[in-house]
Amino acid sequence: MSAEVTERFKVWTGNNETIIYSPFEYDSTWLIESWWDDLTMHTFFKNHWFKSVYLSAAYVIATNLLTRYMEPRKPKSMRPLLLLWNGILAVFSIMGTWRFGIEFYDAVFRRGFIDSICLAVNPRSPSAFWACMFALSKIAEFGDTMFLVLRKRPVIFLHWYHHAVVLILSWHAAIELTAPGRWFIFMNYLVHSIMYTYYAVTSVGYRLPKLVSMTVTFLQTLQMFIGVGISCIVLHLKLNGEMCQQSYDNLALSFGIYASFLILFSSFFNNAYLVKKESKPAVKTD
Repeated sequence: MSAEVTERFKVWTGNNETIIYSPFEYDSTWLIESWWDDLTMHTFFKNHWFKSVYLSAAYVIATNLLTRYMEPRKPKSMRPLLLLWNGILAVFSIMGTWRFGIEFYDAVFRRGFIDSICLAVNPRSPSAFWACMFALSKIAEFGDTMFLVLRKRPVIFLHWYHHAVVLILSWHAAIELTAPGRWFIFMNYLVHSIMYTYYAVTSVGYRLPKLVSMTVTFLQTLQMFIGVGISCIVLHLKLNGEMCQQSYDNLALSFGIYASFLILFSSFFNNAYLVKKESKPAVKTD
C-alpha cells in the first residue's frame, strides 16, 4: 500500500471498453486471487451478462414449481445442511469484506468520496477478483430460497424479487466495473457477513434477541438508502461534467432497483418491528 496518493486514476482498455480506475495496489495477494485474469472475466461478463436475466427467470419459475411440489408434503428439517450453507456464505462474506474493504478504505478515506464513486477498482487487482466473486455468488444465493421452500417457510415477494434482480444488476455492472459498485459490493459483503452468521446461529435452534434480527434488517434498509443516494449524486456529477465510471444505462438500472429495494425494505422493517402486533417468526428477506 503506497504511503500517499501519487496519481488520481489510470485507464484500462480491452474488448472495446475503457475503464477509469483508482490505481490502488495491494501489499499481498491471496492464493485464491492469483488466478485472476481481468480480460478473460471481462469478456465473460460482456458476452454473457444477459444470461443473468434467463437465470433469474428460471429461479422464479423453479421457486414457484418447488413451492407447489411441497404443498402436500411435510417440511424438511435440513438443520445440518442449513448450518453448513449459512456457515459457508458467512465465511465467504467475511473474507470478501476484509479483502475488498482494504481497497474500499483507501478509496473513501485516502482518495475521497468523489473518487470512490467515480473511479472503479483496479481491474487487475484482488478487489476486481472479489467484485467478480460477488457477482457470481448471486447465483449461489438462490439456494437460500430453496432451503425456505423445502422447509415450507414463507417466501415473501421482497425475498425472491431481491434475489432475482440483484443478479441482473451485478452482472450488468460487471461489464463496465462501475465505480459506485465499490460501495454496493462492500456494503453487501459487510451486511451479509452479519446476516449469514445470524442465520447460521439460528439454524441450529439458538434464539437470539429480537434486536439482532432488527439490526440486520435495519442495515439492509440503510444499504438501500445509501444506494439511492449515491445514484443521485453520481447523476448530478455526470450532468455537471465529472468523469464517472458508470454509464447512464447502468445508473438508471441501479437507481430503479435500489429505489424499489428501499421502498420494500422500509415497508418490511416498519411492519415487522414498528407496527404493534402479535409476535410472529422472523421471515428471511435476503
